[in-house]
Amino acid sequence: MNRIITTERLVIRPIEIGDCDAVHRYAGDPSIDMMMFLPNETIEETKKFVEFAVSEWAKEDPEDMEFVVLLNGEIIGGVNLEKCEEEKTYEIGWTIRQDQRGNGYATEAAKALKDYAFEELNAEKVQAHCDSRNQASEKVMKKLGMTLVDDSGTRHYPKTGVSSGEYLYAMRK
Repeated sequence: MNRIITTERLVIRPIEIGDCDAVHRYAGDPSIDMMMFLPNETIEETKKFVEFAVSEWAKEDPEDMEFVVLLNGEIIGGVNLEKCEEEKTYEIGWTIRQDQRGNGYATEAAKALKDYAFEELNAEKVQAHCDSRNQASEKVMKKLGMTLVDDSGTRHYPKTGVSSGEYLYAMRK
């Protein structure tokens, strides 16, 4: 299975231990306030995240595939595919470093990962969740061809105490 994905502008590859500082640059961004598992407040949190992600890639059949997104050789974000309980279904997620947002990189990387799920992993369904206030992520989901499946979800962020709505978008092969 090919694990390195190239697009017109990006290289998407599995995360590596040596990526920790670059990953922390986007994963530790305190302005990320609508993602369930970010930001990582300390480099130690990011290191644990990277170590877990690398250990998943070491498995014959990883459940959780964390990729980094490179632009001209520099890590500018991450994308993820995670197996869902529903057979042949994957959850996709993405984050792009704040100084690189608004350039279409999230859409380009997410589309590449969606195609990877369908073509390489034989997925039948790809889905994504976002905070109902996160218009940028919702826009990416629509650009991928996903449709709104459920808008009744709720999110609670323990670090901030904020609760919000949650959207589920999905598409079939």
